[in-house]
Amino acid sequence: MENPIKRTLKSDTKPTLASVQRKPETKKHNPLITEECIKYLNYRIEQEEYSARIYLSMSMWLQDNGYLNGGKLWKKYSDEEMLHANDAREYLLAMGVQPTTPALKAPEQTFAGLPDIIKKSYDHEIEVTTQIKDLSSHALSMGDHMLYQLGLNYLKEQLEEHGKMQDLMDQLEAFGTDKIAMRLFDHELKDYL
Repeated sequence: MENPIKRTLKSDTKPTLASVQRKPETKKHNPLITEECIKYLNYRIEQEEYSARIYLSMSMWLQDNGYLNGGKLWKKYSDEEMLHANDAREYLLAMGVQPTTPALKAPEQTFAGLPDIIKKSYDHEIEVTTQIKDLSSHALSMGDHMLYQLGLNYLKEQLEEHGKMQDLMDQLEAFGTDKIAMRLFDHELKDYL
C-alpha cells in the first residue's frame, strides 16, 4: 500500500491535514478482562492516588506543625500509595488496556493534631480495605483468578498497613495525647521510617 503522505506530495494539490491523518488502529479486545474489571481497576488507581494525596497533605501539615518524623512517615505512606496505583496500571497495560488518569479532588488540608491524623488514617485504611475486598470478591465471583491474585496482593498490603495504624492507635490510647506525649511520640515515629 502506498504511503498517503507520499501520494499526496506527488499530486498537484497541497496536502491537507485530513489527507494525511490516519485513524488510530483499534486494539482487539482482550478476552481475559471484562469492562467491569477495567472499571474496578481504574477505580483502584483513582483511590490509591487519592490516598497518596491524603497522606501527602497530612505529611505537609505535620512538617509545618513541628512533627518532623511524623511528616517524613506520612510522606513515606504517600509514596507507597502511588506504588499501589502502579500495580493496577501495570495489570491493565498487560491486558492491552490504557489506564485512565483520574482527576482528583483536593484532600483535607488542616488537622487538629497528630492524634487526628492517626485516627483519620486508620479510618481511611478501613475504607480502602473494604474497597479491595469488593474487588477481590468480584474477581472471584467472575472466575478471574489473575485479578483475584492482584486483589490478594492488595489485601496483604492492607493487612500490613492496618497493622501499622492499629499500633499507632494503641500507642495513643496507652500514652495519651498531651504535648509531652506527642513530642515523645513524634520522636519514636523515626523507628517506622
